Amino acid sequence: MTSSMGRRLAISLFVSLLVAGLLISQAALWWLEQEQRGQLVEQLRTDAAGVLAALEPGLDGALTLRNERLHPAYRRPYSGRYFIVETSQARWRSRSLWDAPLAPPVAPGVASGLLEGPAEQLLLGYQEQYQVRGQSVTVSVAQDYSPVRQAYQRARAAMLVSWPLILALLALVQQWLLRRGLSPLRRARAEIEQLRQGKRSVLTGNVVRELQPLVEEINRLQQHTEQQLQRSRHAMGDLGHALKTPLAVLKNRCNPDLRLNDPDLHQLMHDQVSQMEGQVRRALSRARVAAGATAANRFSPEEDLPLVIMTLERAHDRQLAFEIRGLNGATLPFEREDMLELFGNLLDNAFKWADSRIAVRFELDEVMCVAVVEDDGPGIPPARRDTVLHRGERLDERQQGYGLGLAIAHDLAVAYQGTLALQDSDPGGLAVKVCLPLPR
Repeated sequence: MTSSMGRRLAISLFVSLLVAGLLISQAALWWLEQEQRGQLVEQLRTDAAGVLAALEPGLDGALTLRNERLHPAYRRPYSGRYFIVETSQARWRSRSLWDAPLAPPVAPGVASGLLEGPAEQLLLGYQEQYQVRGQSVTVSVAQDYSPVRQAYQRARAAMLVSWPLILALLALVQQWLLRRGLSPLRRARAEIEQLRQGKRSVLTGNVVRELQPLVEEINRLQQHTEQQLQRSRHAMGDLGHALKTPLAVLKNRCNPDLRLNDPDLHQLMHDQVSQMEGQVRRALSRARVAAGATAANRFSPEEDLPLVIMTLERAHDRQLAFEIRGLNGATLPFEREDMLELFGNLLDNAFKWADSRIAVRFELDEVMCVAVVEDDGPGIPPARRDTVLHRGERLDERQQGYGLGLAIAHDLAVAYQGTLALQDSDPGGLAVKVCLPLPR
């Protein structure tokens, strides 16, 4: 989630930087060009006043133009600075025009567009009208604007070339800032995954201020879930003890005296009480898993199963060879009590029928945990295997020694959305294959 959100945020910021950068750079160049144009217009006004100052009346009262009073640029051909002076009696052109024509602005002020000048120059023109000794004088001045346009075109080209490089650098800095800014979210996501897998019980409270309320609410929810689960387990335990007492009383009434006085009643009560005990045990096992088991107490087969074997050796008074393979010290993300219930029933059946050895093999990948419990006993005929695992089957209809334990283990595997299958083992006995999907 954080990666996709970070990717969308990075793309949005990149596009915004690209558009904003292009708009700002082009607007800045346009503003600078307008400022430069305004300065040139002021210079043209000064040039017009300078040309006007070069006019003086002659002996006959007519105005004449004194070239020596003009700027040297007006005497150099195609210098880029030109003027035209017009009166009712005469018209003067700057020598810089040489023999090239120049159309002055059609109205006083700055020309609306650039004028065509000599040598393919583009001119910024300005015209002003004056009154000298009662005579109307029109002064038109122009200056080559091509260098300014070329300079700004080069600036625009340089901006378009350099901006992607600048943007790439900004994108790298942006990515670094995004990764740094989103790192608390990635850490929180990793801790939530560890919480779900049972590697931790609460989230770390030392987070950025913006995530503090979220972490606190998740920890409260986790604590509430654990409390609810604990109450559910206690309630189921109390129910189990409450049912065991009346069942034990009924079982005690199935004594030898009842067998002698009423054999049919004795057999009926014995069968029904035994079946009730098994069904209660199965129901409590299913309900305990469905109550919302978490992996807060992880299952470690190499540490927990030897304790189960030790208990079964004392209960059955048998010493068998026992082997666990395929884990190398790894722990499994399953509730320890549920797994002890599951493998305890499988190993109890194996102890009843194994000749000399029991083996438990584990295979782990990214999505599945496969465990095989096998013994070297007589096994179960294939025709009876489905019957042993069938729900609701009467105990007295199952093969002696198997049945209830395997049915409970099967229910636990199904509660974890897994499967349990009976197969032939390599030594010739029974192999129970349990496939449990790993939490994701």
